[in-house]
Amino acid sequence: MPSARRFVLSALTAMALVVPGVGVDVALAADPSGDPEHRSVALDPVPQATSGEGSDVLRGTLDVDEQAVTVVGVRWSGPQEGGARMRVEQDGAWGEWTSLEDGLATGPEEGEGAEEAEGDWGTEGTVLLDADRVQVELSGATEDARIESWTTHVTEQDAATVAELPVPDAEPDGLVVARRKDWAQGMDLIPSAGPIRPSAKMGITLHHTATDAYYSAEAVPAMLRAVYRYHAHTLDWRDVGYNAIVDRYGRVWEGRSGGLENNVQGAHSYGMNYDWFGLSSLGNHEISPVPQAELAGLARTAGWVLNLHGADVGQQKRYTNAYLGWTRTLSTLHGHRDVYATSCPGWQMYQMLGALRTMVAAEQRLERTAVQRIGGSTRYDVAAGLAHEGAAYGVDTAYVTQGPEIADALGVGPVASKGHAAVLLTRPDAVPPSTMDVLEDMGALEVVLVGGTQAVTPAVGRAFEAQGYAVRRVSGTDRYDTAVQLSYEQEWHSGTVYLASGSNLTDALGGGAAAAHVEAPMLLTRTTNLPPVTAARLAELAPQRVVVLGGTGAVAESVVRQAQQLLPGASIERIGGGNRYQTSALIAMDAFEHSTTAVLAAGDAPVDAMAGTQLAADRSAPLLLVRKGCRTSSVDEVYDALDIRLSRLAGGSGVLSWEAGSTTC
Repeated sequence: MPSARRFVLSALTAMALVVPGVGVDVALAADPSGDPEHRSVALDPVPQATSGEGSDVLRGTLDVDEQAVTVVGVRWSGPQEGGARMRVEQDGAWGEWTSLEDGLATGPEEGEGAEEAEGDWGTEGTVLLDADRVQVELSGATEDARIESWTTHVTEQDAATVAELPVPDAEPDGLVVARRKDWAQGMDLIPSAGPIRPSAKMGITLHHTATDAYYSAEAVPAMLRAVYRYHAHTLDWRDVGYNAIVDRYGRVWEGRSGGLENNVQGAHSYGMNYDWFGLSSLGNHEISPVPQAELAGLARTAGWVLNLHGADVGQQKRYTNAYLGWTRTLSTLHGHRDVYATSCPGWQMYQMLGALRTMVAAEQRLERTAVQRIGGSTRYDVAAGLAHEGAAYGVDTAYVTQGPEIADALGVGPVASKGHAAVLLTRPDAVPPSTMDVLEDMGALEVVLVGGTQAVTPAVGRAFEAQGYAVRRVSGTDRYDTAVQLSYEQEWHSGTVYLASGSNLTDALGGGAAAAHVEAPMLLTRTTNLPPVTAARLAELAPQRVVVLGGTGAVAESVVRQAQQLLPGASIERIGGGNRYQTSALIAMDAFEHSTTAVLAAGDAPVDAMAGTQLAADRSAPLLLVRKGCRTSSVDEVYDALDIRLSRLAGGSGVLSWEAGSTTC
């Protein structure tokens, strides 16, 4: 009997339609962070009857930059159905009129009776490439009708991002999902206002963006930025409506904010946004067939999503849509047109739903792990990215420690997590640009320097002060004292203290995320004796449990005996394995009962692991050490025991390959 993977590949060959492999080229722009251009043009009455109904229409025309990416739509007040249609001019010739899907309610909330009220409405946005002008008409009795457009540019960074992301068949075991940051670049994103529900999604509603289907791979991030602007600003949805988007090359892109592992309320289908995952293809499958690679990406994504939420693609569910006033039996994976009066996801996609469900069933049997990367060219860039990912809504305080030597910062992870602060790196005598940039992005007010003046020189503090930050320092006479001084930054009530070697750093790395999860401080010890400053702080904290990290080579039994004598009523427990990977796995198993996600760091890149503690703590996830290209069997056991479905790699491709998040050694 063939394996599930071979079945998926053969299904692709047998069932997918082939489309041309060449996309429309768009010029690369060197500046990656310029604000997208927004234009709003009023539609004016036209006496000539072109609507086909013998009545006057409203018409507007807009010039389009053929070297850019432009999303175009219409917004108006009045009745829901505006009868919108559009045509595009290219090389001096107008194309045929095509209908636009209209009647989308604007605004962030779904209100009672809004689908039939007089209000503000819009069409779905259409992404244009290689066009000169666009013309739009409305034939309904509408008011204040306007063409709304957002123009973005494909950048050199876009090309580099796409080159880094593998297509489905290049990453055989996992599902690589690009982060929002990968397509947003320096753009200021509006955080989603939709709540995260503790319940699971019931299934998936499949969409298409109804945009130009023949685009280059490099154009995808710019297209997503344009769609984001239209959804968030023109339609007032506050964010991208879809939870995830798959492009024609099979690459998967994270959509709405809140984390792929969570039940995030989308804005993709009336009355369905709490309970159903919005998955969209980037293309127009009313007029264009579905590429094989895109179908593979949709199948992988759908299989992963359904496994995450405990749903089966073969099921049907009875669902009541209170917003639209109907009750229907729906397939777990269904098209948008099954729940609303629309052609979405296009008839060419819709007729393949049966085949797609068969592929998804095979994908569910594979139980893939999704993988995302927070990378960078330097340790400072990686730490900045981890901080930003872990604090989407910003921070007031950031703890900053030196990058070349992290001993002073081993205890900072639990402290920063409890105080909802960030952890960043600096050079001893100068602040890297990425560190300064992310502080501004997160809206920080205070910088806490960790370590003495040799580790982080006064020049660093002056640089932060020059940018308007309040600066203070936490330090001790050595790394042991610094860990103690850090522990005074917060009040601790869990009754647990983690104790790690101050010289064998790898054991402390996984412990930082575990300590943060149980809200316990991390103190450091010498290999054979407990430093007096650490002993004094232990006596002051008087914990009921002390977790000693690492084997006897890292923390000798003599330290355990000293701790027991100091705290005769406490439980002194050692967690250590045969190597750093097994130790990190055992620490995670001790602290966590369940987690859908894990942060992975290379066992030989301790700086990335230390910085990754903050993201792990924010996501209530363990931090696990892995090899460059795979997860050890002990780490895999953690994945099975905790039901982890998503790996977040902390570090660039030089230290961790994509396979490290999903492949077993």
